[in-house]
Amino acid sequence: MMKHFKRNWVAKILSLLMAIVMWFFIMRDQNPVMDVSYTVPVQIQNLASNYIVEDAPEVVRVTLSGPRDTIISMREDHLKAYIDASGVGVGQNNVTIQFTPPAGMTVTNLRPENITLQVDEYAEKTLPVEIVPVGKWPDDIALKSVTIIPKEVTVSGRKQQVMAAARVIMKVNTEGRTENFSTVEDLETWDANGNILNVHTTPAIGQAQYELNFLRKEKALPVTVATVGDVPEGYEIKSITVTPTQLTISGRAEVVDSVIDIRTEDIDVSNATTTITGAYNIVFPDGITSRTTTVQVKIEIARKAE
Repeated sequence: MMKHFKRNWVAKILSLLMAIVMWFFIMRDQNPVMDVSYTVPVQIQNLASNYIVEDAPEVVRVTLSGPRDTIISMREDHLKAYIDASGVGVGQNNVTIQFTPPAGMTVTNLRPENITLQVDEYAEKTLPVEIVPVGKWPDDIALKSVTIIPKEVTVSGRKQQVMAAARVIMKVNTEGRTENFSTVEDLETWDANGNILNVHTTPAIGQAQYELNFLRKEKALPVTVATVGDVPEGYEIKSITVTPTQLTISGRAEVVDSVIDIRTEDIDVSNATTTITGAYNIVFPDGITSRTTTVQVKIEIARKAE
């Protein structure tokens, strides 16, 4: 058998090599090498806790080359690029975006690859939330109370911007408001001159709860005829009528709420033996007004029946 092998060894080796080459071409056709591009998020690693970077690219474009079956089985959400910020300092830093391809893949293109990173010191401070009303209350409305949630927020970001922060503002539209209301608004951080700063505010929104007072209120009340004195002996007041029987008064809400009736000026019935008629003024409490200021009164007086 060995003699037989030795007699044909050249041909057999050539056959084996041919088989390997054919297998390679067949497998290449069945699992070809492909180039595929992905948008990959960029992470910043090893950044000192007292530094902040806000202008780094969020994503890069990566082109990978590899066998089709490797590409198909690869999970795109596992791809991550990163910047090693362990050696950066305050100011501009030239850094390289790095990417480690999955096993069996190679990187053929990465854009951008080299960038200039602006690094600043990180700072934060606490400021109270203020409300800036936009618009005017109606003339008959007054602000009773306002509750701000939260009362304070944390301002953070680049040190220069944070140190310039003087006010945290919530703008609230008060134009034409007549009822209690609640509103949620974005918060703005201003410097002393009212310029909006590029900082982070935590939380970024606030809530304002308003309680309003009506400065004027209307209410309809009955009219009471006020009489003084006594009719002569043997006479009596048989009836009292007033026109109109009620009036609509207006004034500050707390004053209007305290009034339970409206009275005429005193009408003296002393020594009266006949019906009294006439127009009489209304006596209004302080702070109360009405479109009607006089009423017609009829006091019927007659002899007592014997």
